[in-house]
Amino acid sequence: MSYAPGYGDVNAPMIGPFTARHSGAANERCLPTEPSSATYTSANRAFYHPVVVFSTCVVRRVWWVNGATTTGGATIEVGVYADSGAKPGAKLISGSATQGTASEVQFVDVTDTVLVAGRYWVAIVSSSATNTTLLRDSTPSASFDAALIMEQATASPLPATATPVEASSAVFYVFGFATTASP
Repeated sequence: MSYAPGYGDVNAPMIGPFTARHSGAANERCLPTEPSSATYTSANRAFYHPVVVFSTCVVRRVWWVNGATTTGGATIEVGVYADSGAKPGAKLISGSATQGTASEVQFVDVTDTVLVAGRYWVAIVSSSATNTTLLRDSTPSASFDAALIMEQATASPLPATATPVEASSAVFYVFGFATTASP
């Protein structure tokens, strides 16, 4: 997914796998249904999704959407990785917290980090497979969806350098980073 910024390209205030124009998944409309609350796939397994940043921006927070059950006290971590040859490379920033209120977007402040235009990878990992987050689990007949996602079996906390493989399933979590300091 190469990208050359065009005149007037502006970043969305919240960027993640479901952000229109910033993600191949959202752009290709390869997801047949809306996200819903479901348990995390596997404790400590990280998922990496490519996103495009159109113009220089500052990452101020990371975020995810909690599902209907958050009582188990799972720690969720979200990070942003540099692109390294069409896969995630070095971690640029991350933030984590114990899941809070059910069925709400949860934000975590991070050190302000500048991103220039280009491809990056957003990553998410959960310490538990019992609590729920908002996700869409797509089971395509072809591997197109899975090719957009990479995973790492044991990656909690998120590693300084990602060493993922192509995902074994097409799981699209609702998470990302924000360029705003408050909603």
